Amino acid sequence: MKKIFKVCMCGLIAAALISGCSKKDVKETTGAEAEATESSAQETVAVKDLTDIDNGKVTLGKYKGIEVTKEKVEVTDEEIKQAIDSDLSANTKKVDVDRAVQDGDVVNIDYVGTKDGVAFEGGTAKGTDLTIGSNQFIDGFEDGLIGAKKGDKVSLNLTFPEQYQNADLAGKPVVFEVTVNAVQEKQIPELNDAFVQENTSFKTVDEYKEDKKQTLLASKNEQAEQKVKNDIYTAIADASKVEPNQEAIDANFDNMIAKYTNQAATYGMDFATFVGAFTGMKEEDFKAAAKAQAEEAVKQRLVVYAIAEKENITVSDDDRKKVAEDLGYESAEKLLETESKFDVDDYIINNKVMDFLTANAVIK
Repeated sequence: MKKIFKVCMCGLIAAALISGCSKKDVKETTGAEAEATESSAQETVAVKDLTDIDNGKVTLGKYKGIEVTKEKVEVTDEEIKQAIDSDLSANTKKVDVDRAVQDGDVVNIDYVGTKDGVAFEGGTAKGTDLTIGSNQFIDGFEDGLIGAKKGDKVSLNLTFPEQYQNADLAGKPVVFEVTVNAVQEKQIPELNDAFVQENTSFKTVDEYKEDKKQTLLASKNEQAEQKVKNDIYTAIADASKVEPNQEAIDANFDNMIAKYTNQAATYGMDFATFVGAFTGMKEEDFKAAAKAQAEEAVKQRLVVYAIAEKENITVSDDDRKKVAEDLGYESAEKLLETESKFDVDDYIINNKVMDFLTANAVIK
């Protein structure tokens, strides 16, 4: 299957690329807070200018009058409820309670972790908030606090996982002395006019629900339109003979890796650690996927640029200005100080060609 026809500049929407990935859940395997795996900041890697690179050859097939079907868009009552429930959960309040700790409660604790009677690094903290059941700490820590009350001191005899990253603690028995400072219950607000007026710009629940419905419809419609564009491009690519140049594929791949490496450096992380943390992929798997994406990018560029040439579709200063405004830059000049002219123009030409193809398609 061809990838979705949606051109993204790594530099311009790096945050979107990262958040769009399947981020790994990081389980805290110490009694302390999560330890970020960081290395010293890496050297910045140069990104190649792809302006003059030979992408290869393409013989276009039919690209006008492509017949596609747009999916029917609708929103169910359950989807509206889920969206509202999400808002209610986001406004959850923590209320102090005078009772024993239960699953789901938030406890404020002090703790000291020892191995063979000696406190170990990273195992001591004061005033830490912990949600019971969040699996932030090693197995047995959170369950061991259930039933305790404010002011109680609890001794937890636990064992670190065999595969724990710190060899000095992996598989070793430890003791945590925990003091419960406070117990809080999470209270999800009730959906009523008072909640709506306090947390939204609406006055009634009905107005709020209607807005949720329209927001969901707009989102689904955007997805449906994107699928239409993807289907149009897929049909054109399948009808064309595309011969990508390996040099161009390698250059695109190198740029992808360079951009992710530079992004990792801003977090003080090396490439492999960054990729693992933000995508959940091993370095070799990520690079294999990036190589395939680089090849698809070159093929797509061949098709798109060939159509642009045939239809005299070009990039103007006004186009760059519009992109700069959309992305929050003061001017096109400021945009080009951050992003390469090639990336900006590539983004624009892809979108303009896709708009042309959509306007000349037969959408049922």
